[in-house]
Amino acid sequence: MASEKHSSLSMLRLTAKHLKGVKFPQLVRPRIGPSAPATLELVHWGIQAYCLPWVRHFAALISGIVSLNESENKAAVRIVGRSSFELCAHAYYVKKHLKQQLDSKNISGAWNFLLPVATGSRYINEHHPEDSAMFPSPPHIKKAINCFKEVMPKGAEDDYSYLSEYCHPNTMAFQQHYRWTTPYTMDFVDQVDPGVFGSIASSSILGLMAIEELLGIGDEKGVRSAIIELLVAIADQAKGEKRR
Repeated sequence: MASEKHSSLSMLRLTAKHLKGVKFPQLVRPRIGPSAPATLELVHWGIQAYCLPWVRHFAALISGIVSLNESENKAAVRIVGRSSFELCAHAYYVKKHLKQQLDSKNISGAWNFLLPVATGSRYINEHHPEDSAMFPSPPHIKKAINCFKEVMPKGAEDDYSYLSEYCHPNTMAFQQHYRWTTPYTMDFVDQVDPGVFGSIASSSILGLMAIEELLGIGDEKGVRSAIIELLVAIADQAKGEKRR
């Protein structure tokens, strides 16, 4: 368990450091009107408009997880870890369904799939229905988690449920901070080890792989190259740790 924790934390630190150095291009939308038929160029732009903010947000979450752990804020690690897990599951979900549309040469289907993924907001849709045409309801996160089982068949749902429990006011969240030392005595203690770094690290690798593939489909080269370099560095680090 200790070696797994060390390996996963090392991978997360490497990821946070690497992503800080990624340079992002200016993204310019093709001059295609909102009522014009979707083109492959527009779909490629839409893919990049999803992937590039994804990478930025993922980098912020992983950097936060590393910083929170180093500052001994272990309870918050689980909460941010749940967000990163959702983000990675979402990337796989988007990659799978978008690829299906493009493999069948369905350009309009690919664009229509991308719209709620990139612009959807359940909050805006529910509280400002007059704007629902601009902000349609996005796919529910449960769809993404269920889809993620294809690549994390033994852990996706269990890991996500475990992470989620610590994000709500319940016994698992509270028990991080106390122990029953006798049947009648509750002593408050330092937060226990989060025990989630393996789940966060494995989901991160799968999410990065999905985003790298999506960037390739979207004909983006610069950020994709940086993600490939990161995945290679993660693999090299894992090989080096196995030799020790």
